[in-house]
Amino acid sequence: MNVHLKRWLAVSGAAVVITAGVVVGGSYWRLESNLKTVDLAKEITHPRPPSTPGRPLNILLIGRDDGRSDTAMVVQLNAQGDQARVVSIPRDTMVPRPRCGTNPPAAIAMFNSAFSTGGAACTVATVEQMSGIRVDHFVQIDFNGFRDVIDRLGGIDVTMPEPIDDEKSGLHVPAGPVKLDGTQALAFVRTRYSIGDGSDLNRIKNQQLFMRALSEKLSNENWLASPQKTLELADVLTKSIVTDTEIGSIPKLADLAGKLTALKPDNITYVTLPTETYLPDPNRVQPKQPEADELWKAA
Repeated sequence: MNVHLKRWLAVSGAAVVITAGVVVGGSYWRLESNLKTVDLAKEITHPRPPSTPGRPLNILLIGRDDGRSDTAMVVQLNAQGDQARVVSIPRDTMVPRPRCGTNPPAAIAMFNSAFSTGGAACTVATVEQMSGIRVDHFVQIDFNGFRDVIDRLGGIDVTMPEPIDDEKSGLHVPAGPVKLDGTQALAFVRTRYSIGDGSDLNRIKNQQLFMRALSEKLSNENWLASPQKTLELADVLTKSIVTDTEIGSIPKLADLAGKLTALKPDNITYVTLPTETYLPDPNRVQPKQPEADELWKAA
């Protein structure tokens, strides 16, 4: 799991690794012009958790789907740069939401409503309020760009643990080994209602399974070692991401890539925010205490 997660970070962390090898000539300027950024210092006006010495570097990964935040993970890299933890936050977790721009705070709201309320900056502020940690950077990834990358790769081989026949996502595949094209892959990472209990926790498992298969494809076919293939992927991916201004350039993304890829696979762990049923609505969850607070403090 850890080795696959390491590669997933390189792919899903907004083309961080892929862009690192394309800082040359006209390709550099084209990729640079693709990038879009958000200035968190201007967007978040209320006091934020302090940036204290010796704490982890916290990077929020946001998967954007049709104007909503469908996936959120916090990558925490320790001060020494040799250990990392990834915390997945279920999108239907009920949490307080802070003031975002002109939008008033909400005493309780679904976590992914922060993105539709105030974009990535509001999601960052919500994570900070619920966790007490400082989010240093964010990378927002558009799922349509993800689909295009899968097609550019020629599809991904995945072994399905069970058949999926999902009318909502449009995915119909048997159990066992299948090759997913970009449209099918996007449907797979969206699917939730036809698997398990229909919760977001089951979709997170699907996403992990797919990202493992994607990382194996990139590694086995040596895509990242080919300048031409790297450029093709980087061009698609840099058109599909938004970052904070502090890392909103190809050299800075490459620097972040170096920090993540320098990690030994066994030194990366993956966890999901502890949750329990939200009693007013059994279709939602809430952070389970004291486990949730202890998780954030343990970084």
